[in-house]
Amino acid sequence: MESVNLDHKKILVISYGHLADTMAAVPAIRSLREAFPNSTIHVLALDSARPILAPCPYIDRLITWSDFQHKGTRLARAEKLARVATLGLQLKRNRYDATLVFHRSAGAIRRLAAVIGSPIRAGVDYGGDAYTHPAPPDPATGSSRAENRRVLAALGVAEDGGPVEIWTRASDAAMAEEMLAGQPRPLIGLHPGSDWSCQQWHPHAFADVARRLQAAMPAGIVITGAAGEMDLEAEIVAGMPQPPLRACGQTTFGQFVEVVRRLDLLICVNSAAAAVARTVGTPAVVLLGLEDARYTEAFDGDRIKIIQPHRQVAGGSWCEFGRWGVLSGCNSPICRGLGGLAALDPQVVAQSAIELLEKQGRGTRAQTSGTNSAPVHQVPIGPVKANP
Repeated sequence: MESVNLDHKKILVISYGHLADTMAAVPAIRSLREAFPNSTIHVLALDSARPILAPCPYIDRLITWSDFQHKGTRLARAEKLARVATLGLQLKRNRYDATLVFHRSAGAIRRLAAVIGSPIRAGVDYGGDAYTHPAPPDPATGSSRAENRRVLAALGVAEDGGPVEIWTRASDAAMAEEMLAGQPRPLIGLHPGSDWSCQQWHPHAFADVARRLQAAMPAGIVITGAAGEMDLEAEIVAGMPQPPLRACGQTTFGQFVEVVRRLDLLICVNSAAAAVARTVGTPAVVLLGLEDARYTEAFDGDRIKIIQPHRQVAGGSWCEFGRWGVLSGCNSPICRGLGGLAALDPQVVAQSAIELLEKQGRGTRAQTSGTNSAPVHQVPIGPVKANP
């Protein structure tokens, strides 16, 4: 399709998704800024994306909203219609010249773009979406970043192929240094949480891995996560003979990034933590269930070891309650492991961790502090611009 010149124009990017999806949008936003340096770029994202996008230097304004609150209930359809109409009319007043819909857009988000009514609308077209510059769906399973790349291509813009970036404060780094000071090395992080309990590993399995690692080497263990994951942390700690550093609920997102940056290894499920580890260059053992790795680009590499059960099924088919693909998350403890992780052997995970540490030359490192080289920028973060 013929290239579109949006320089000196007003552009809205809709980035609807979890933290990992939001991180994957950064290269596309950066490429958009490089292509149109004199344009005004606004980004609409969920409130949870604020720590990632608020300090992003490639956008002029971040607009956030609280997501739909009644997914999976009888009120879902009515709420989506009302929220799309209200939000769409608010944004329509800004008179955007172009609206771009990024990564795996839900039907409601595609309707939102139509309500905003920009003269130029680009997104992946699933039929009847009224995009002026439609991008074709990926015939295979593609990642969020790959989908964003196709949306840019529909406008004649090439994604730059550069790294994902995260911006943190200098105070985040200082806090991480203080938190981890004096911890033995190698320092290994356990991040048990996920938005989906079916994608979580059983706490006793994480505790088993921690016991094996502490027996094999003078390892320091730190458990990371959100405040809502402190129950997982407590269950893991109960099964460990030596107490770890407990960091669940103790860090902001920026501080969490800096903690991960200073680890010798992270063991986590396929969550935003895995995306952070890849971004900052921290070696990681990623536990992947029955999901398709192509969605999140979770592949083996020099610093990444993927452990996944041999059996795979079509996406969503393991949810007996019909919540997968409908809700934004589900934290039912009875579902832990149902997404395939219950089949993973803690001994295999621990051995993989040891081998990856040795491969990186970190297995017996005695130093008490340090950082990995990574595309993380420490910048002062000012107040976020107000929502409309």
